[in-house]
Amino acid sequence: MTPLIRHYVEARLFEWVMAIGMIGLGIEIIIFPDVVRGPSFMLLAAIFPKLSIDIFLIFFGGLRIAALIANGRSTVYGPRVRAIGALAGATLWAQFDLSIIYVARDGTAPPAAMSFWFVFIFGELYSAYRAAGDDRSGA
Repeated sequence: MTPLIRHYVEARLFEWVMAIGMIGLGIEIIIFPDVVRGPSFMLLAAIFPKLSIDIFLIFFGGLRIAALIANGRSTVYGPRVRAIGALAGATLWAQFDLSIIYVARDGTAPPAAMSFWFVFIFGELYSAYRAAGDDRSGA
């Protein structure tokens, strides 16, 4: 791995993975629109049309990647956008987890994904906390 790529990726690997995951999920919904009928999307699909979900995922995933690249160049805006992206991610993953919990309340076993969404939520909250600590604006 080149030193330049390593500089951008190594310390923020979780954020990169989540950003790429958001974009990947948005693309998956474009290719396979029925994905939004799954239990994880129950709450989100009830509020937003499929197109909005696609755009949200791809937009915020792209915004997070841009923030990760800009982070080294701007000690003010990079961390702020990273924190906003991480909070958006935590909100998204929490919605997925709540949807699964809601579906499983009838006594059926919840899907294995429930524990992953739960871990992603706390990973994103920690990323937001860490990004807020990187903000050097003094405000």
